[in-house]
Amino acid sequence: MKKPSIQVAFWRFHADNPWVANELERMTDELWRAGRRRVSMKMLFEVLRWESARTTTANDFKLNNNFTAHYARLMMRRRPEWDDMFELRAVRTR
Repeated sequence: MKKPSIQVAFWRFHADNPWVANELERMTDELWRAGRRRVSMKMLFEVLRWESARTTTANDFKLNNNFTAHYARLMMRRRPEWDDMFELRAVRTR
């Protein structure tokens, strides 16, 4: 059985876990309001990992590093004023 592409896996994860994007948006907005105009999605991922480990008892939550570029692009689609907030690199398709 062929493994789904990163993009397909991202959209499946996002559909199953919409709270992740909502939390990333909340965190980014907090930084935006504080005057930050550049932020690392990897940093936000690590904070989200910390928060979820601190506030849940489940050990099976995984936030795939391969999704950072997809979440950065999703944030910029949701909030066009954040167009330059994240440095973008090419997205891997495999």
